[in-house]
Amino acid sequence: MSYVVLARRYRPQTFEDIVGQEPIVTTLRNAIRTNRVAHAYLLTGPRGVGKTSAARILSKALNCQHGPTETPCNVCDICRCISEGNDIDVLEIDGASNRGIDEVRNIRQNVNYAPSRTRYKIYIIDEVHMLTREAFNALLKTLEEPPAHVKFIFATTAVNRLPETVQSRCQRFDFKNISVHDIEKRLSDICKAEGAQIDTAALHMIARHARGGLRDSQSVLDQLLSFCKDKISLEDVNFVLGCIDEDKILGMFDSFVKKEASSALKIVDTILNDGKTSGEFIDQLLSCVRDLLIFSSCGQDITWTEFNTTLVQRYGKSFSGDTLMYMVQILSDARMRTTDSLLQRILLEMAIIKLCRMESIGSLNEIADRIASLENSLIHLGDETTEKIKEFTPVQKPITQHIVSEPPPEEYRTIKSEGKESDVLPDEKNLWEKILLLIQSKKKSTWALLKEGRFVGLKDGEITIEFPGNCLFHKGKIEQVEEKKLIEQYAKEVLQSNIRLKLTLAQNENSEKSKINIVSGRGSSEQQVADSIYSEPAVKKTLELFGGHVVKVNK
Repeated sequence: MSYVVLARRYRPQTFEDIVGQEPIVTTLRNAIRTNRVAHAYLLTGPRGVGKTSAARILSKALNCQHGPTETPCNVCDICRCISEGNDIDVLEIDGASNRGIDEVRNIRQNVNYAPSRTRYKIYIIDEVHMLTREAFNALLKTLEEPPAHVKFIFATTAVNRLPETVQSRCQRFDFKNISVHDIEKRLSDICKAEGAQIDTAALHMIARHARGGLRDSQSVLDQLLSFCKDKISLEDVNFVLGCIDEDKILGMFDSFVKKEASSALKIVDTILNDGKTSGEFIDQLLSCVRDLLIFSSCGQDITWTEFNTTLVQRYGKSFSGDTLMYMVQILSDARMRTTDSLLQRILLEMAIIKLCRMESIGSLNEIADRIASLENSLIHLGDETTEKIKEFTPVQKPITQHIVSEPPPEEYRTIKSEGKESDVLPDEKNLWEKILLLIQSKKKSTWALLKEGRFVGLKDGEITIEFPGNCLFHKGKIEQVEEKKLIEQYAKEVLQSNIRLKLTLAQNENSEKSKINIVSGRGSSEQQVADSIYSEPAVKKTLELFGGHVVKVNK
């Protein structure tokens, strides 16, 4: 007699045997008990979670000689034939192999015939999403109004590929991934039935590796029983699955903490020489970083997921959340680049070196505060440097010129002249200082930009700020719509009225004169060259941005 694998030998035979799908089991049992069985069911979900098994159990429950019953006997001829998949009235069809319109036409013709020996003729179509569009369209009318003796049960792993017209004609049940705990319990029962011993750590590793699929875990257990016979350890599981020893993973994270690239690369060399691939190693590192990130974000009292307890206890507080996110980015990029590359080892080693050399990353708010503090320090440093230059600059007698000018209009007398602070009213000055303090507490970068300007005055709901000629950049940044609106909002909070912000630029008389002197006295050709230079958009934009001018250099 040929060997039957564990996944088939221990396949669920009753609703009680289905693992991890309690809501679906309860609904189906109640439907049978109350005679509310639908004509079509759609079972969706990942592979190996019990969709086809549930379809067979439902078929047995409806056609059992002692039924319909929610607990089929599994003893009568009908139950045994359905379990083996060879009953003449319960047809299991592979959607990938019978996906054409001709096969669907045969189904449409056969549904009109009554079942041979059972109550219902049941069509179980597995991987139904593989049917063609034409086949689905041909099935629609029969699916909506089948004969009373016909039931349809569809199973698929890609429900999004089914037409909505088909989905709307079925009762849909979404199967979920089975938890690690439930898989461990089921595998433990199988090991007891097989007379095999298995370590708890090994059982946990198999359950985690299955990623929610019970059939996958049973296949791995079957492979391990062939490899180890009656005693399964964690080392055996790592060897069969190709997993990396936990000691090497912990040593790798220890190298990350100590920033020792040499020890990390030695571990990489050992792992690759053992036959492990770069992709498997990166996947396991990503899984560990994920555990640390969840622990960093949620704390240790987590019941909805599984994580490496030893790793979390040892390195849970060694990395910040932002640092772990950066590690995920590095490893993800390396994983994608090593998929089809011939230089997998080099790419892996470069990623490991980058992880060993990275610094702890703070939050974006901390970085913004540090930048603002540095900008403020640079501003004060520049002021101190200017004062020192003034101290050591020799004093020259100024050339006096008598210029007769008219007094400014009355409405502009609040605006101060250059170098005089007394023209600004004390109350206005105090209000402006309050506005600056508010901006400093809210957004230091904006405050640093405003400190370069000079408060001129407050008139008719308008605040005037004058910037020196060399602060064109600061003026341009504040003139941005968002920055300007933000300053006006803070000013409104202080003054309790709508405020407009006006920015002006102080005229540098010496630079203007030099610009004129450079251009003047030239010949017609030089004048044309100068005009062409000033007409260039790039040059014009640069001059406006930096407040500069064009000079001629004599070689």
